[in-house]
Amino acid sequence: MEELKEKDSIEIYYKTIPNGSGSRHFLANAVRLSNEEEHFKIILGFRSVDEIMKKEQEIELQREIIEGLGKEYFSVLAVELDKDRVFYYRESDENGKIISDFCRKCDNRWSQIIPSYAETMVSNNTNGEFEKQLGLETLRSQEEDYSMTYEFKSGTEINYHQVRVAYAKKKDGARVAIVGTRNIDSLIKKERMQEEKLKKAYTAAENANKAKTEFLNNMSHDIRTPMNVILGYNQLMKSLLTEPKQLDYQKKMEQSGKLLLSIINNVLDMARIESGKVKVDENYERVGEVVDEIISTFSSEAEEKGIHLSGSMKVTHRNILCDGTKIREIYVNLVSNAMKYTPRGGNVTITVEELPCEKEGYMKIKSEIKDTGIGMSKEYLPTLFEPFSREQNTTTGRVGGTGLGMPIVKKMVDLMGGSLEVESEPGKGTIFTFTLMHKIADKKYYSQRKEKVKTSNMGESLSGKHVLLAEDNDLNAEIAVTILEEAGIIIERVEDGIQCVNRVEQMSPGTYDLILMDIQMPNMDGYQAAQRIRHLNDKTRAEIPIIAMTANAFAEDRKRAFDAGMNGHIAKPIDIEKLGAVILSVLKKQESLQIGKNNSING
Repeated sequence: MEELKEKDSIEIYYKTIPNGSGSRHFLANAVRLSNEEEHFKIILGFRSVDEIMKKEQEIELQREIIEGLGKEYFSVLAVELDKDRVFYYRESDENGKIISDFCRKCDNRWSQIIPSYAETMVSNNTNGEFEKQLGLETLRSQEEDYSMTYEFKSGTEINYHQVRVAYAKKKDGARVAIVGTRNIDSLIKKERMQEEKLKKAYTAAENANKAKTEFLNNMSHDIRTPMNVILGYNQLMKSLLTEPKQLDYQKKMEQSGKLLLSIINNVLDMARIESGKVKVDENYERVGEVVDEIISTFSSEAEEKGIHLSGSMKVTHRNILCDGTKIREIYVNLVSNAMKYTPRGGNVTITVEELPCEKEGYMKIKSEIKDTGIGMSKEYLPTLFEPFSREQNTTTGRVGGTGLGMPIVKKMVDLMGGSLEVESEPGKGTIFTFTLMHKIADKKYYSQRKEKVKTSNMGESLSGKHVLLAEDNDLNAEIAVTILEEAGIIIERVEDGIQCVNRVEQMSPGTYDLILMDIQMPNMDGYQAAQRIRHLNDKTRAEIPIIAMTANAFAEDRKRAFDAGMNGHIAKPIDIEKLGAVILSVLKKQESLQIGKNNSING
């Protein structure tokens, strides 16, 4: 009131006490109606200023945003899209000044600024995209905020700048584009350096992987070759021995040799699994046959050790598609492990059970290998599937092994999409349980399998068959020749691929019933020799059955042998029974094909 004595009117801003919906903002106006100093009347007026306060807060927020942008962006412009007019809010450093200079030169017309700036300051690599992304029509048509990067010409150098476009509205509803530009050169170059490092690291990893694969192939060949000699001569020696003590020595040598080969295979398998070289190869199998094979394999060992080995099976669908080789390897590792740690008088049990499966046409099989052996501690179980891991105690210290069997089992089960569990207690034994899902095999696979079984069980004699052996190693050749001659086979030997091809060309068509082909030979390897033979003009020569007999024992080695035109594959060290079975199978198949051709011609 004192103030109204000196003034005709006053204005007072105030806000209400906050309630559930917040505070209200008001302006109160007081106007004096008379000129008397002591006694006068006043008129009071009140109006809400909520909208005004809101607008002021928005303006303040925009100012703060622009100030904030200015710290990172060296140029901040506002483009009135309807009027093609530019206002610059901030220019910092030399780059910001360059943009503001272009604005002034182009009379603050955005449609003129962009092409002029692009022609002068943007590299040829990016000026087209710069004009397209930041042209007036693009700014007008875009609904959402966006950004783009361009190459800025800084003298003879190129720097990377980024433009950020955000949209706002004026009081009258007209759209305004806020355009901020910043230098991201160090960021881009850092990212590209990182990308380059990643590319180099990837290339180095690929090269290392190739080198590792080559090393494994060479290791496989170089180790298996002498092992073939050791085990081969041991088998030949067996037929010459008569004294029980000598036969006992021979048997122990054979067992030790096979154990060493198993260790070598485990080390190579583990390395190949880790490098991603092992794939799933599904074929027809009968569940019962696989289990019977495993029990048969370990029955002699179980009898020797005084261990009771048994199996049981509850399976409705017995014919399945699966990778039989890998499943057998899982069983062999688990049963071998159980036999190893189970004392005399103990039990090893294999239980196979079919579980319900939701996927149509498939079945689940749960396999359990249970023993009453020494068991494992709870502390050791978490490390069981780590490579080279073995529990250290006085009992296990007397048992040989590499510590790779269980990691290989785990990797194999994972590869086939299954699960593996283990329960164990010291002094009571161990239970391994693995579950796999398989496709149920239909009749066509069953008929193919019946033919395969029929072929492999044939008792035909190989006597009188004429075989050409391509083998550069004299010791390996001597073993193969001796084994085959004892079966009544007439055999000739050549020492490399060139000699093999020449011998086939020189001899009359039909001279050889079969070729046993080593792979790693001088002058020409087995793959090349097989391909050359398959391309001979004479069909009889070109269609001679060829079996790869090699120390290269991996899956891709077998595939490569078949791709080269070979009919079979057997890995060294040579198993006499397996070699005979493969030869019989290949010759029988060749005979069937020939009969089919003759019938076709006669028909």
